[in-house]
Amino acid sequence: MIEDERTKDMCPICKTDRYLSPNMVFLINPECYHKICESCVDRIFSLGPAPCPYPDCGKILRKNKFKKQVFDDLVIEREIDIRKRVSAIYNKTEEDFETLQEFNAYLENVENIVFNLTNNIDVEKTNADLNAYEEEHKIMILEKNMRESQKNADFVRYQESIAQLKQEKLRIQKQMEMEDLEYQQQQKQALLDKLSSNANANSEVIIAQSNSNILKRSSLRKRQFQQLSNQLDQQLQNANPHSKRPTPEEGPSTPFTPFKGDRDTKKRYSLLSAGVVDADASTGTYHDPYVTKLARNKEYLGAGWRLNMVFERALDEAFMGLGCFIEKEKSTNVV
Repeated sequence: MIEDERTKDMCPICKTDRYLSPNMVFLINPECYHKICESCVDRIFSLGPAPCPYPDCGKILRKNKFKKQVFDDLVIEREIDIRKRVSAIYNKTEEDFETLQEFNAYLENVENIVFNLTNNIDVEKTNADLNAYEEEHKIMILEKNMRESQKNADFVRYQESIAQLKQEKLRIQKQMEMEDLEYQQQQKQALLDKLSSNANANSEVIIAQSNSNILKRSSLRKRQFQQLSNQLDQQLQNANPHSKRPTPEEGPSTPFTPFKGDRDTKKRYSLLSAGVVDADASTGTYHDPYVTKLARNKEYLGAGWRLNMVFERALDEAFMGLGCFIEKEKSTNVV
């Protein structure tokens, strides 16, 4: 086992391992997925394409195709690379199809391609079909990639706008705090001047009036800051490329659910007499040794638990969704 672990962290070409070179990095090439250390890649492939140094491989490899190994299991690494390649070509989304059935058929075709390439089934034919589809739909694929890139760029800009908004709010808040502090110092100095210049004046009235002015200004400043904050939030919301503002005809945008909560008042099944605890019962009731044992436990019964709850929940989950068709539910605008 120790030998296997050491071999796992050893370059099969130069026999260097991580014990002697802790900073050693392994690279793989999607052509064959043979693991080679970075030093050997530089030494063998720096002058141009060369055959893979693994015995009985012989595939021509290029240095710019090598990449760091992400997963310990190379089977997973290979499948991820295949999925990326296929997804870059079959890049349609649900909005590109008229019906859900067409989109599901499209996804099933994609999974069949990935499965064949991952498991080496009809590889030549699958690659030929993949290349033919890419050649036939090249313009559509490029347009779709451009739209997705634009969406990603818009989202990055939106994230940057959020950070700028936070900084602007902090700047406004600090500025208002400094102004309020200056105002409080001015009020304090004015209060001292009034008290010193007018010895016969009622000091309590003057102090109360000064405190009232400070409170009024504080409330006003809070409202002003809230208004500014709301205006900035609204500007950011308008600039959000992913925010969909419903038109009056559409009404409020709410998540779609196909069930409407407890829609069916009538059960789709008839519950047998599950409340009778009879260890020898074989007909007319449900029998489960574990829950039957619990049904005799006074601690469970005292807490309100009953045997029929177990069977009722199991049947509810089994029958849930029967007779519910997503496309039909969407067409009736049920939310």
